[in-house]
Amino acid sequence: MKSVSTLRANGSIQGTCPQRAEPPFSNRIELTSRALIKNERGCILLVRSKNSANCLWQMPGRQIGRGESCAMSIVRCLHDDLGILTWPVSAVFINDQFDDIGGLHTLSITYAVSILSGEPRVTASGQLDEARWFGQLPEGVTKETVCALESREIVMFRAS
Repeated sequence: MKSVSTLRANGSIQGTCPQRAEPPFSNRIELTSRALIKNERGCILLVRSKNSANCLWQMPGRQIGRGESCAMSIVRCLHDDLGILTWPVSAVFINDQFDDIGGLHTLSITYAVSILSGEPRVTASGQLDEARWFGQLPEGVTKETVCALESREIVMFRAS
């Protein structure tokens, strides 16, 4: 906070109430959930999104909706975008990123997810261009995906 003083015509100084400096960036945090899905052969499911920068491969997921838990968000997203029924088993990676230039703060939670039914396919939701199983990481993968795959910690969670 900064104080503001003004000089009166008679030479005296009058102080005013401190003014709060405006923060340079928004306080808004974009919260997303991602799914780390492996099949029985150890291949990982990656997607390309119409909305992703540079059409990079990434783990499926989306921004969490208002009033929605992180775990239920990934269940909804995978059903809507890939037509599969899933359940998050554990949290495996948290990505906390702040963009100094744009001022966007992103918090993303990656869950190890089990497929309960269905075979992943791009649905008519319009969110994805492509979904594919990979035995090895292809060129053009997001940094978040690489970091989540390198994570060796499993964090137990409780969904309510």
